[in-house]
Amino acid sequence: MKKRIFLNMVLLSSVSLIFISITLCFVFYRQFSMTAMATLRNRAEAFIDNSPQTAIEALTFTKSSDMRVTVIMPDGTVVFDNTANSKSLPNHLDRDEIRNALTIGFGQSTRFSNTLKKETVYYAVRLTDGYVLRVAKTSSSIFGVFVGILPIAAGVVLVMIIFDYLLAARLTTRIVDPINKVNLKSKLTVPYDELAPFIRTIAKQREHIAEQLSDLQNRSDTISAIMNNMKEGIILTDKQGVILSANKSVLRIFEKDSTLDGKNILEFLRDVNFSGHVYDALAGESGEMSMECTGRTYRVYFSHVSGGGAIVLFLDITEKAKSEKLRREFSANVSHELKTPLTSIYAIIEMLYNGMIKENDKQVFYGHAKDEAGRLIALIDDILMLSKLDENGRQELYEDVELAATAAETIASLSQKAAEGKVIVHVSGKGIYMKASRSLMYEMFYNLIDNAIKYNKPGGTVNVDITNTKEQISIAVSDTGIGIPKEVQSRVFERFYRVDKSRSKKTGGTGLGLAIVKHIVMVHDGKIELISQQDKGTTITVSFYYDATNRLVG
Repeated sequence: MKKRIFLNMVLLSSVSLIFISITLCFVFYRQFSMTAMATLRNRAEAFIDNSPQTAIEALTFTKSSDMRVTVIMPDGTVVFDNTANSKSLPNHLDRDEIRNALTIGFGQSTRFSNTLKKETVYYAVRLTDGYVLRVAKTSSSIFGVFVGILPIAAGVVLVMIIFDYLLAARLTTRIVDPINKVNLKSKLTVPYDELAPFIRTIAKQREHIAEQLSDLQNRSDTISAIMNNMKEGIILTDKQGVILSANKSVLRIFEKDSTLDGKNILEFLRDVNFSGHVYDALAGESGEMSMECTGRTYRVYFSHVSGGGAIVLFLDITEKAKSEKLRREFSANVSHELKTPLTSIYAIIEMLYNGMIKENDKQVFYGHAKDEAGRLIALIDDILMLSKLDENGRQELYEDVELAATAAETIASLSQKAAEGKVIVHVSGKGIYMKASRSLMYEMFYNLIDNAIKYNKPGGTVNVDITNTKEQISIAVSDTGIGIPKEVQSRVFERFYRVDKSRSKKTGGTGLGLAIVKHIVMVHDGKIELISQQDKGTTITVSFYYDATNRLVG
C-alpha cells in the first residue's frame, strides 16, 4: 500500500510538471508567434504609402538582420528578396499572404519555407503602386529562445521531480504510518476520520472472531477433557486413515509411551480383521469386533464420520466377558447339581410307585429320598444366597456385630455335626466388634466352620481366632483335617468346585460354601487367604481393613 501510494504521488507530480511545462511552451510559442507577427505587421505597414523602390532602399539594412524582406509585382514576380536571388524565386501569386494583400490590402500566414527550409511567419501589404511588400521572420529565432531556456527549464523540472519524490516519500510515510501502527490486539484508534467506518468494522469483526475463537477453544478443551478422562479408548482418523487424535486410554490399552497422532491407524495395530473393519468404516460402513489385548477383552466399534474419516471405540468388556462366562458355567453347574438329586428322588419314587421295592426296604429308600431332598434344599439355599450377594449384597443393614458371639452362635448350630465327627471347636477374641451385616457374617462363619468340621479328621480340632490391630480385624479358621492339594488351592473359591467329590457327596456339600464366603468378604471390602498342607490341615484367614478415620473400609 505504501509503495503504491508513493508511486502514484510521484507519477502524478511528474506528469503534472511535464504537462505544465509543455503547456507553457505552447503558450510561450504562441505569444512569441503573435509578437513576431505584430512586429512584422508594424514594419510592413510603415511602408504602405511608399513606392517599391523607396521601400527597397529603406529596407536594405535588413540584409544583416533576422527579418526577410521580399517585394513582389502585382503579377506575382519577385523583384527583391534580401535572403535569396530574386530571379531564382518562383512566382508568388499563389502565396496566401500575397493573394490576400492584392485583394484586401494585407495578408498573413505561417508555413514551411522551401527556400529557407524553416517554419516562417509571413506578413504582406499592398503598396500604393500595386506592388506587395512582404516581410517574414523564421521560427528559428522564436524557437531559439526556447532552446536557450530549455536547459534551465529541464533543470527546474528535474529539481521539482526530485523534490516531489522526497516530498511524496515523506507524505506517504505520514499517511501510512498511523495505519500501520494501529494495534489490532489492543483498543483500536482512528488515525483519520475517513477510516472511522473501516476501523469500526474491523473492531466488530475482531470481537466476533474473538468470541468464535473462545467458543472453539472451550469446545476443544471440553472434548479433550472428555476424551482424556474416558475409560474407553477412542481414535479419530482422517479419510486416509491418519490418526488425528487418540486419548490416553488408547495409549494405556496398547501400552504406548508416545502419542499416536500423525501415524496411520494400520501401523500401530497389524491385525487383518481390525484393518478390514477400518477400511469398511472409511468407506462408510459401520462394524464391530472383539479382541484380546494385554490380558483384557475389548469390544471395538468402527463408525464412519461424515466428510471423511472414522471413529474407533474400544470398550473394556473383560468383567462382562468373565461374568458371562461364569454365568454360563454357573447355569451349567446348577443344572447338573440340581439334576443329580432330582434324578435320585425321581428314581426312588418311580420304584416305589411301580412296587419294585420290598416292604422291608422301603424305609431305606425313604431315607435316601429324604437325604437327596435335603441336599437339594441346601443347594437351592446356597444358590439363592449367591444370587442375593451378586445383586444387592451391599444393601444389607449394617450394625455393630460382636464377632466372637456370632461365631459361637454358629458353632452351637453345628454342634451336632461336630459331635458326630468328634471334632472340637474353639473360639478366641471376645469383645471385638465390627460394622457389618449380622446375617452375612453368620453365613460366613457357618460356611467356614462347617467346612472345617466336614473335612476334619475324627478327634480333630477347629480354632476360630479373632484378632484386632490398628490396621485390621482378622478372622482365622484353622482345622487339623485332610488339607487341600497345592495344585487345586487356587480353585477352591470357584462355584461348585469340590476337592473330593465323593466326600462332598457323602457329607452333603454343595460346592458353594467357599464361593459364598468369598462374596461376603468382597461385599465388606475385605481379603481372604488360604494356607493348607495335605493331611495336616487348612487355615483360611479373612481380613477387614480400617481407613484413615479408624473406620472399617467395609
